[in-house]
Amino acid sequence: MKEEFFLQHPFFTHALSLLLGAISSYVVWWFLNHKWLPVVRFGEEICRYSVGKEQALYVCAFENSGRRNMVDVEVITRIGIKKFNNSESWIYFSVKSNASQVPVIEPGRRALVRIFDERQPPAYIDEPPPSLRVKLDSCRTLEDIFMLSAAVEIRLHVFGYDSFSGVRHHFESPSYSQNDIRSGRLNGLVVVKA
Repeated sequence: MKEEFFLQHPFFTHALSLLLGAISSYVVWWFLNHKWLPVVRFGEEICRYSVGKEQALYVCAFENSGRRNMVDVEVITRIGIKKFNNSESWIYFSVKSNASQVPVIEPGRRALVRIFDERQPPAYIDEPPPSLRVKLDSCRTLEDIFMLSAAVEIRLHVFGYDSFSGVRHHFESPSYSQNDIRSGRLNGLVVVKA
């Protein structure tokens, strides 16, 4: 009789309801913010496509491997050069690509980012110093840029909003070096021979 009275007492039922509500809210929040969200996967290599007889363009790929749409996607291609003109620090600058703004990337969809095109000079978002800019303007291939210093890296930064929660996410690619350039074509995120 006392046990039944205790289980029906308002304090116990309210405390139990509060506890179950808090646990349920946490579980739903955790799934929404850790499992059911957009996730970006990057290709491991830069694809060198031949265009015409002697020119090429260089492309990186990424895909939304998550479970929700990513909207208002912004892609920034950052190039870093270390020890240029005997400086000890890194010099970073960003170049414009064909995919700087993408409205929506659905789950399972891939995006291609043209990071360098031999048919036209690069367009900068934030310009490098004038001495480096002169050297960059003389580079005809992406390999030429990698030859400017012993330490050169390229990274993609992808920013996008979760279509459900509105949370902005940032994803960073691996650091690409000259050894990551491979001629061929992209099959998904993998570079295969043409």
